[in-house]
Amino acid sequence: MYEELFGYFGLARNPFVVSPNPTSFYSTLRHDEALLQLAFGVKTRQGLMVLTGEPGTGKTTVLHCFLDWLRLRERYSTAYIFHTLVPSTDLLQLILKDFGIPFDRRSKGEMIIALMSWLSERHKRGDCPVIVIDEAQALTNASLEGVRLLLNAEVRGVKLVQIVLAGQLQLEEKLRLPQMAQLRQRMMCCWRLLPLTQEETAGYIAKRLAWAGSNDMQLFPAESIREIYGYSKGIPRVINLLCEHALLSAYACRRKLVELADVVSVAEEFELEAEVKAGKDPSRTNAFCRLSVSRALSVETMRTAEAAATPVVVAAREDGEKETTLDVLPVLAGSAPLRVVPATPTVPRAEPILAIGEAATPPAHSQIAGYWRGVGESFVRDSQQLLEPVREWLTTPRKKQSSGAPSWDSVVRSVRSWLLKPTGSTAILASRPRKPSTSWKHP
Repeated sequence: MYEELFGYFGLARNPFVVSPNPTSFYSTLRHDEALLQLAFGVKTRQGLMVLTGEPGTGKTTVLHCFLDWLRLRERYSTAYIFHTLVPSTDLLQLILKDFGIPFDRRSKGEMIIALMSWLSERHKRGDCPVIVIDEAQALTNASLEGVRLLLNAEVRGVKLVQIVLAGQLQLEEKLRLPQMAQLRQRMMCCWRLLPLTQEETAGYIAKRLAWAGSNDMQLFPAESIREIYGYSKGIPRVINLLCEHALLSAYACRRKLVELADVVSVAEEFELEAEVKAGKDPSRTNAFCRLSVSRALSVETMRTAEAAATPVVVAAREDGEKETTLDVLPVLAGSAPLRVVPATPTVPRAEPILAIGEAATPPAHSQIAGYWRGVGESFVRDSQQLLEPVREWLTTPRKKQSSGAPSWDSVVRSVRSWLLKPTGSTAILASRPRKPSTSWKHP
C-alpha cells in the first residue's frame, strides 16, 4: 500500500520517515555550528560537550552524523548510550559494553579500573574514545557525578575520554543546580538547537523529497508550506508528521499536490494549534550557549568556503599544539576540510569561552536594535504615565493673580523646566505625581 502511495507521487520511498537517518540529514547553519562545536571539542580534547534542544529539533540526527564522522573519518572508539533511566552502576556497564570491555561479575570499582586501564591503552595507540549519552536529561544526579569523575582520567594534561551529553531543555535546568557546579565548570562546549525558520522548513521539505527521488516542489505549494510551518513551529519531527499524513490525504483524493485543506485536516486530527502566524518566526534564543571556535567563523565565510572548496582557517589556543584538521563538514556537504591552527597575528583569535548560564555577547547591530527598542518602550511607558497629570493640570481652573496674569513666555519656561527635570520610569510608576497647584508656578 505504501509503495503504491509514494509511487503515485513519483517517490521511491517515504520521504518523511521520523527515524534519524544521516543520509536524509538537512543541514542548517545551526546544525552545522553544533557539529563544529562537537568536533572541535573532541579534536582539542576539551573533555565535556553539551547539546540541548526541544524534542524533535534533530539532536539525535546530529549525534548520528557526529558518530559517523568519529567512526568513519577519525577511527575513534565510541560508546553511544540512549537508555538513561538506569542507576549509575548500570550506566557504567552500558559504557563498558559499547566499548567492548568485558565486565562479567565485577564490582563497580573493578569496572572503573578496567575502564581506566583500557582508556590508557587506547591513548597510547593514538585513539580518542568518545562517550555520547543521548536523553541525558533523565540521568540521575549520581550518574552525572559519575560522568564528572570519568573526566578526571588524564595523562600529562590530556583527557583520556571525551563525553557528549545531549538532551532536552530540562538538561539545562539540571546543570544549573548548585550540586552540579563542578560538572558545569568542566563544560567546554554547549549548544542549543533551535526550530527551523519558515525558509528552512521549505528547504527541509525539498531535501526530503529529493532524498526520496523527486525534485517536484509543486507537490507542496507555498501556501501549504506556510501552513505546515505554522502548525509545526519549525520542529522537524512535527513537519514529518504533517507532510506524511497530508500526502495520504492528497492520495485519497487522487490529487498530485498537497492542498491547504489537507494540512489543516491533519493538524486538527492531531490537535495541533497554529500559534505562529505565517511569516513570523517563533521566539528564538540561545542564551545558554557558550562561545567557541564556530563563533569565530562567520556564516558567509563557511558557506563561501564550501562553494569554493578551499580550507577555512580559524584561531586555536596559544598552547603550542600541533596543527589539527577539522573535517566534519566534508562528510555532510562535500566541502573542503576546516583547518585549526595556532593563533598568529594574521589570524583573528577565537573569542573566550563564557561561564555556563552567561549569555553570549550579541552582535553590534543586535545590541543597537535592542537598545533603541528599550528606549522606545520606556518612552511610551513614561508618556502614558505623564499624560494623565498633564491633562489634569491643563484642565484645572486657575485663580487670577492680584499682581496680574503671568506672560505666555513665563508659562512656557515653567512647563519646559518641569518636563526637563530628571525623572525615570521607576519613580513615575512607584508613586503618582502630585496634583499641580492652582498657581501658575509649578510646585
